[in-house]
Amino acid sequence: MTRINVYGDRGNGHQHLWSIVHYWTLFARRQETDLRTRRTLRALREAFLALRRERALERITVRELCERAEVSKATFYLHYHSIVDLSCELQDDLVRRVIDELAAPDSFLADPRRFASELFSAFIAHAGEVDTLFSHGQEHVLVESVERELRARVLDKHPSLADDLRFNVLLTYQVHGSHAAYMSHARGVGEKERRAVIDAIADAAEAVARI
Repeated sequence: MTRINVYGDRGNGHQHLWSIVHYWTLFARRQETDLRTRRTLRALREAFLALRRERALERITVRELCERAEVSKATFYLHYHSIVDLSCELQDDLVRRVIDELAAPDSFLADPRRFASELFSAFIAHAGEVDTLFSHGQEHVLVESVERELRARVLDKHPSLADDLRFNVLLTYQVHGSHAAYMSHARGVGEKERRAVIDAIADAAEAVARI
């Protein structure tokens, strides 16, 4: 006698049922693996940030990071090539998140004053993370990362600017010049003085853009 399974197909109902059970078993295992991976990555990142607050990047070893995170070195190397690799990932992620907060990342072309003010305000809001990830010799990485991310955002909307000399010079000048001015005049001052420095940088950015 021919048996019809619950799905209305002729054949072996047990085989279909086994397939369904097998699928959900694999799905559950994958979910469990993904959860373990997320926990491992979170532990590594939190341990790295804690160590980074204490010392320069080049003084952090994989061994002490893994001890702090309570994971094996083999597990670390499943996810990262080196300590620098992990640092770069966190730095790039922070810069992307900050740029995401800008109303219009390409506005430095049309409204450079507003752009400069928004950019510095956004980074100040993340001052703790910035100081952790871009201190002790990593300050130049911040500027380079911001310029790289902004260029990518602008060219995504305006690809014709890729070889535009004026655009590329202005972007480099605004990012590097603004950062240098801020570091020289706004570090260690009060909120009122820092706001005055940012306003002056915004005025300068607007003046340069008119040239």
